[in-house]
Amino acid sequence: MRRPDGTDRGPGEAVRTGLLEGNMAPPGAAHGVGRSWLRSRSHGLSPERVAADAMLEQSHLAITRQRNERLIAFALPELENLHQQIAGTNSAVLLADASGVILERHGDPAFSQRSQRVALEPGACWGEAARGTNAIGLALAEGRSASVHGPEHFLACNTFLTCAATPIRHVNGEIAGLLDVSGDQPARQLHALGLVRMGARMIENRMLEAEYPQAVYLYFHARPELIGTLGEGILAIELSGRVLAFNQVAEAHLAGLPLDADFETLFDLRLDQLLSGTEERRILRTRQGLNVTARVRAPGVSMRNGPVIAAATPPAVADDPCPELHAGEPAFIKLMQRALRVFGQGIPVLLEGETGTGKERVARTLHERSERASGPLVSVNCAAIPESLAEAELFGYRPGAFTGASAGGAPGQVLKADGGTLFLDEIGDMPLGLQSRLLRALQERCVVPVGGTEPIPVDFALVSATHQDLAVCVEEGRFRADLYYRLCGLRVSLPALRERSDLEGLITRFLAAEAPDATLTEAALASLLNHRWPGNLRELHNVLRTALALREPGHPVAIDDLPASLQAAAPPRSEPVNTGAGGLREAEERCMLEAIAAHNGNYTAAARALGISRSTLYRRLRRQSPS
Repeated sequence: MRRPDGTDRGPGEAVRTGLLEGNMAPPGAAHGVGRSWLRSRSHGLSPERVAADAMLEQSHLAITRQRNERLIAFALPELENLHQQIAGTNSAVLLADASGVILERHGDPAFSQRSQRVALEPGACWGEAARGTNAIGLALAEGRSASVHGPEHFLACNTFLTCAATPIRHVNGEIAGLLDVSGDQPARQLHALGLVRMGARMIENRMLEAEYPQAVYLYFHARPELIGTLGEGILAIELSGRVLAFNQVAEAHLAGLPLDADFETLFDLRLDQLLSGTEERRILRTRQGLNVTARVRAPGVSMRNGPVIAAATPPAVADDPCPELHAGEPAFIKLMQRALRVFGQGIPVLLEGETGTGKERVARTLHERSERASGPLVSVNCAAIPESLAEAELFGYRPGAFTGASAGGAPGQVLKADGGTLFLDEIGDMPLGLQSRLLRALQERCVVPVGGTEPIPVDFALVSATHQDLAVCVEEGRFRADLYYRLCGLRVSLPALRERSDLEGLITRFLAAEAPDATLTEAALASLLNHRWPGNLRELHNVLRTALALREPGHPVAIDDLPASLQAAAPPRSEPVNTGAGGLREAEERCMLEAIAAHNGNYTAAARALGISRSTLYRRLRRQSPS
């Protein structure tokens, strides 16, 4: 396509010109963009309009956030995961409610100023009626994942953006909100849509697991290595055997699965027979003849309108607690066993560790293996609560307590944890003024809502987590000493990934779970083992997920499939290095280098010949090379 002066238009310019001229299916436009432009025009919008008026006042935003507090709580871990994944790409991760109002924004500072000019921030509505064609609006209007790039946006002011969004659905199938990645990018982000889809599925699974605290949960897959991953099917079942809810994977495994189906119509045994077994995993056969491996989580609470089933005894502490966070690391296993023993006695546990070391997963394990497992696990991100709303968020408020307060009031997160576990994440970022209120609630085990006068008793177990050293914060006056000692019954320091010996095992385990046929080239493995992993387990999972998505089908994961920061972590050089550490170390290094040369650079074969693992070979060479 050419301009009037005879010069060629770029593909993006040609797409926009076609849309402006009424061609609703110009070559190169993303799926559904043309329909969205028609809807945008029907809403009376003009491409030159600036939608600065589609913003909620702060009081209305507070009410909207309060209505969506469960969605926000379930989504925050994935927002943080995605933010780590896209860090440095001039992008932001957004959570919107079911009407397209942005509730949360986690993004790069460099992208913040420009995105705020188009109100890509909490309180802004990005439905099609307000801002025309965009990923959030298109995904909401058509109930599916959508991407919108640059000139495909209806409003001209938004054409610098490239966006990908997907709906997050309640267990009943209705849209609860939307997850979006938006950035200032010259090209369409091909991986962004896959990332938000995975993030949304994680959020949906969390919502499903929390929806029915008295239900039996069945986790299953035809391939046993996928149990515990995003690929597992999940069923929520009444103790009477009636299916309450399921995720998309379960629906795919059990074709035509209806709600209210009976467990016995799906599998070849009764639910009480399944619950009476002692095996951690069971092989079940579906009525269609498919064998699946299953794991059961049962609260042991009888239902009012069903047969009474004896309560299951609390699970004993396994020899290998929290196996998904390690691959045979003895120090980590011992650490978890100590934490489980202490928490089981009602003693608060304080988890310290760098971002991504698994603090949230450890907190969930402590709860699930305690006598309070049938109660709620309420997670509060102390760093994410606006300071002006923090007191009401934690302790609740009475009707009319402040401008914009819900007419019915709200119980607050602490009271919601009654009978279960309260998880205070990023406790080190809690404002000093709020710390005194929290201390009083912990000491007296009661809360006084904002605008109230009468204390309300509350009973919960307590887990706290922080990436900071709270003892240092106390010394510097940034954290109350009395609150610190109240939180710190046992201090558990989770090790950074670079300090652990099971990195190669974790890589192998994750690859087997996500793609059993996947392998790594020697160069890719060397880069993974040499990387410092500042984002720890979270960064490792995200890097491997992306690498699997980018690899050529049927080929190993190559170094080109890894982020640029890891590509720079090349394998150790093969020439001898004078370490100055004496003849023994030099001799050891010479043997390793000779073995590598003898096997034509094959590190696996060299390690096998030396009688050591590949990770040990890489680690020793790296340690002996000058930094």
